[in-house]
Amino acid sequence: MKEPVTLQLRRARPEDSAPRDPLVQLCCFSVGREEYVVDIMRVEEILPPQRVIPVPRAPSFVEGMLHLRGALLPVVDLRQRLSISEAPASPKTRLLVCLLGRRRLALRVDRVTEVMRVRRSELKPAPALLSPGRTPFVIGVCGPPERPRLLLDIKTLLRAEVERETKQTGGAA
Repeated sequence: MKEPVTLQLRRARPEDSAPRDPLVQLCCFSVGREEYVVDIMRVEEILPPQRVIPVPRAPSFVEGMLHLRGALLPVVDLRQRLSISEAPASPKTRLLVCLLGRRRLALRVDRVTEVMRVRRSELKPAPALLSPGRTPFVIGVCGPPERPRLLLDIKTLLRAEVERETKQTGGAA
């Protein structure tokens, strides 16, 4: 005859019930007068401006393609995509090579400012008037009130283009 299995439950200790609040690293950059952040895990590298090959009939915010170590990456001008007035490239202009699923792309930004470490609890959701309507790609805000930074969701920022490309390539995302 088998003996009944006894489960040993340990009592929860106060430190066990404390919510974990991990540090999150964010890459901070500016486009126009605004400061933005993206999850550093999406950023593969930061490059100075490179030669971009124009692509006919690309969306207006796609500058073209960048040939980087044997791979062709689309270059997205965030000024265009975020509808910020154009400005000439400066010595501080950078390309953020980012991962979007299994794809890589380069985001042109005016300058990269820092890598910021914040607790997850310090990331506040975007105000209700921003997210659902015109700016669904702004998913949060962080930083002090005198210098707020908008947390961008790159995937949502480029969703329409990614979906169109996925349909054209037969669903390989």
